[in-house]
Parts: sequence; structure tokens; C-alpha cells
Amino acid sequence: MGDVSHLLKSHIQEGKPYNPTAILRLLYQERPEYARLMGNELPYGISPQARQAIIDEIDNAHLYPDSSYYELKQALSTYTGFPDTHIVVGNGSTQFIDALYYGFLNPGDAVLFAPPDYAPYRIRLDIYGGTPQLAPRSPPDYGWSVDHLIESVTPETKEIVIVSPNNPVGNCIPESELRRLLELDLLVVVDEAYYEFAGTTHKPLIHEYSNLIITRTLAKAFGFAGLRLGYAITNPGLAAYLTKVMHHFPVNRITAKAAIAALEDTAYLDFVIREIKKGREYLEAALNSLPNVKAYPSNTNFVLTKFSAPDASSYDITQQLIKAGIIVRDYTGKTGLDGQFVRITVGTQKQNETCVAAIKHVLSH
Repeated sequence: MGDVSHLLKSHIQEGKPYNPTAILRLLYQERPEYARLMGNELPYGISPQARQAIIDEIDNAHLYPDSSYYELKQALSTYTGFPDTHIVVGNGSTQFIDALYYGFLNPGDAVLFAPPDYAPYRIRLDIYGGTPQLAPRSPPDYGWSVDHLIESVTPETKEIVIVSPNNPVGNCIPESELRRLLELDLLVVVDEAYYEFAGTTHKPLIHEYSNLIITRTLAKAFGFAGLRLGYAITNPGLAAYLTKVMHHFPVNRITAKAAIAALEDTAYLDFVIREIKKGREYLEAALNSLPNVKAYPSNTNFVLTKFSAPDASSYDITQQLIKAGIIVRDYTGKTGLDGQFVRITVGTQKQNETCVAAIKHVLSH
């Protein structure tokens, strides 16, 4: 066979894959003992009940899962307070990015974003021939500018994506501002991946607005980053439509059983949330006590930190932390951010203290 490039779709060929760990892959392999404070993973692992559920279910791995996911949806219904007819499950909340584009967009349709936000929403849009529209939030605090969003809407706009709590800033959109967006004749997607750490949600608005879809994940507070389970909450009509869009068997049976157990293990979830909040408060206070450092108030399990010292770049910080056995995420140059930034996942208290000590060392030399 000769060259097959003419068979490829140009907009997909020109798209960029989302691969945030590629540069550090060798480091992960060589130093698995390093603290992974770069991916917003849970440092405490999954709950004991979820672990036992995996062990109990492993002998059934050769069997297909229940395609209706009845038990899983019942567990999510209990957890969210919404009937299972309002819930759709998927292979991580990232699968819903594709489903929302594939199911709602035609080539040339536009999706409106308020960066800085979660980059995969914009990266995956290329695959579906959509057009990104950006209404960036303004420094220094990167609060929500709904006026700017509304002014940016065009006849081509079909969806608005709001990441709240926001990644990477950590702030939440006020309900009054979200209501203004929901009054538009557009699909509004609210990504609540970090909902458990914020303690606030916009899910009650689903009863009022038929154009709202909320996506969530068990990757963060439940520690399911490697097991992959996400879900959406919306009205029954959109839920039924999204179910048609999703792949067959999007969740494997082992993950489904583990998720049911994790959702029931409320004591472990309470422990996780309490420890993360404690660590987050420590990081924010310790970092803000340093000269030329600003830790943004966060409703998540990470802290976005800006460095203003002329002789301490984000690269210097990340490299010094690697020497201390800690991997963080350099966010300098990301869309919507202005300055030198590092995003630090909340780890164990020992990891948090080691991280702050290493940053102090950089700033004092």
C-alpha cells in the first residue's frame, strides 16, 4: 500500500492530542516513589469497601456488565438525589466531552469557553469540526465575566462550557451568573469534577432549565482516576438522548461494582474531603506567606500558585521540586493565564510540607 494520507480527515489530522504526562513519563517510570502532585489524583487511594468489591468481582471479569447499569445508577441516584432517569454513566467524565460534541454539534458549530479552563474541551472540539470561541476571564483574580460570555455569543454558538469548580484556578461560578447563561437558547454544560471538595453544586437548576447538563467524575474525591467512571445529570429527555450517543458498555463491570461500594462508603469519603480541605488550607496559607507568591483561593484538591520573583520562574520551581521528589504541573503559558504559574495538587501533609520547603529553598537562593 502507498500513501493513505488522502483518506484522513484534515481537521482530525491537524488536531493536537491531550497528553499532559508525556514529558514526564520517563520520570514516572524511574521514580515511582515520587509524590505525584501534578494530576489532581487522590493521595489516599480508593476506599476499603471499593477495594474489596474489586476483589470480589474479579472472577466475573470475563462477563459483560449489565448494559442498563441499573445498580450503578441506583447508587448514583441515592448519592445525587436525582432519579436514575436523570443519570448517564460513562468511561470517566472525559467521555462526555466527546459525547456532547458528537451528539449536538454539526461542522461549523461553535462552543464558547471562559479560559483559563480544562484544555481537553477545546482540544477535542477539533475532532468534531467545531469552532472554539474564547471569552477569557481577566487577571489578577480570574473571576467570572458573564457579560463577556454573553457578548461573545454568535449565531454559530451552540454550547457553552463552564468548568466549576474551575481547573486550574479553583473558583466557582455564582448561581446568579449561571442563570443568566441558562436563559440563552444554548446548551450549557457545567463540569463539576471537583464538586465534593467545593461542597456546592448547581444541580438544583436542572429542575428549572432543560438546557443544563452537569458532568461529574469519581476520579477526584473517590480516587477512581485509573478505574475511569464519570456521570452526567440532566433532564430525562437529554439523558435518554445522551445514552444513545454513548458507547456500548462504557463502564466495565469491575469499575461499576467498585463505584457502588465507594458511593456507599460515606465515612471514607468524609475522611478524604476533611483531609484534602485541611491540606489545601495549609498550602494556601503557607504559600501566601512567601514573598512574591500568590496562592489562589481554591474549592478543589489543588492550588494554583503564581510566582512573581524575577529570578524564580515556574520552570525553576518545578525542577527544584523534582529534586525534592515532588512532581507538580507547570501552568505558565496556558490559555487565559498571564504570568508564571504552577498548579500543585494537595497531597498528604508530609508531601505538602516538603513541597512548601522546596519552594522556600528556590526563593531564597
